[in-house]
Amino acid sequence: MINAPNPTTDLATLESVQRRVLWLATSIVHHANRVRSTPSGVKVGGHQSSSASLVSAMTALYFAHLRAPDRVSVKPHASPVLHAINYLLGRLDERFLTELRSFGGLQSYPSRVKDPDPVDFSTGSVGIGATAPIWSAIAHRYVAGHFDVPRGGRQVALLGDAELDEGAIWEAIVDPVVPRLGEVLWIVDLNRQSLDRIVPDIAAGRIGAMFEAAGWHTVNVKYGRRLDALFAREGGEGLRRRIDRMPNEEYQHLLRIPIEDVRRELPGRTGDRTGLERLVSDLDDAELRAALRDLGGHDLEALLDAYRQADAVTDRPSVVFAYTIKAWSLP
Repeated sequence: MINAPNPTTDLATLESVQRRVLWLATSIVHHANRVRSTPSGVKVGGHQSSSASLVSAMTALYFAHLRAPDRVSVKPHASPVLHAINYLLGRLDERFLTELRSFGGLQSYPSRVKDPDPVDFSTGSVGIGATAPIWSAIAHRYVAGHFDVPRGGRQVALLGDAELDEGAIWEAIVDPVVPRLGEVLWIVDLNRQSLDRIVPDIAAGRIGAMFEAAGWHTVNVKYGRRLDALFAREGGEGLRRRIDRMPNEEYQHLLRIPIEDVRRELPGRTGDRTGLERLVSDLDDAELRAALRDLGGHDLEALLDAYRQADAVTDRPSVVFAYTIKAWSLP
């Protein structure tokens, strides 16, 4: 963590850190399931895909934005990312990296009591981790109003989009006290895939409107800089419309099919087809594949800009919707 957010962050260095975080978080889970022997032989799990979707947001947050007084609640399925970051920051002994979900080792979900590394909030039951920073902000305001205590920082929650199905979360969002908590920041990992379902595309817009109706400031990080550059080219607006209107099932399909099939299917059957075919033909295979995967939740520069936008609003809580890919950059 740093003393103050730095708008001149070395993005190349941050990209390198991000790769290390992704590799380490994935390896922590891999070792627990495929290297470490267990008496029963049963795998212990660990949520590699859900961790990968939040690596970019957490890398930008922990290595280029957070200040010492800030406190962060990390979604349960991203605990391997938290442990990887703590190790790289020198806050976790190396011997624990091979002990995910072992007795006395790293816990399944962040735990203030049982984890050997620093954890600001215990997050296990769905919905509790997201709302904990709200109650922390209220508690700190009460204490600060009665005693001489150091100034508090941001109260941040990193949560998955499926957690927004929990009724307890919405009870907190619409509580009449919460719209005055400018120190609260939520970052939603919008990968649109949960264990139960694919989150409907229309839901993202509705959820944002519900936050705004409750008095929250919203920031959308939908596309990365590579896609933004393509949108500015001839045929680019057609590409934006095509992706915006595309069901998530189709988008996930395009991410996984051979590139020659992407070239055939991406233009679709819309009035923008001719312009899209020309635009796609100007890109080589690597450029096209990279552009299609270029969501804002994996663009470090776009994420840092979103965090700064949230910091600029101090009279109400903020929520950043980071569009991501589940299992981002994994084989």
